[in-house]
Amino acid sequence: MSDKKENVAYSSGLDALRKRSIPVAGYYDILENDVGELLFTLKYLEAPLKEGDKPVMYYDGGPHAILMKNNEAALICDMIHAGVRGTLEGIGKVLIGEFDDGKVMEEYFAEMRIMAGIEDIADEHIEANRKADTGW
Repeated sequence: MSDKKENVAYSSGLDALRKRSIPVAGYYDILENDVGELLFTLKYLEAPLKEGDKPVMYYDGGPHAILMKNNEAALICDMIHAGVRGTLEGIGKVLIGEFDDGKVMEEYFAEMRIMAGIEDIADEHIEANRKADTGW
């Protein structure tokens, strides 16, 4: 993990992540080009970006990342492959491509924010989603 993690106590972003319902991506891909840039491809979130929206991908070096597209849409990318974790920690932004029936609906950059505590928050949401889906 990186030495450049933000202090959780000073981040209002983490409180907001805990308070909202965040689904887990059913399917997504991460593609890396030959210069180390990453593209996340995922299902369309059905919350178009508006002027002033600033998408952010929160990450702490572990198996989960949380994409905050805007105030209406967020998503947990679960089980990030160990082979891209180092790259993900070392870059300033990722390209996000959202698709629906093979058609590109939106593409945009999300700023990377390396921040301790993301794995715990993602695990809480994953458990809450599991309970909601299964009833136990």
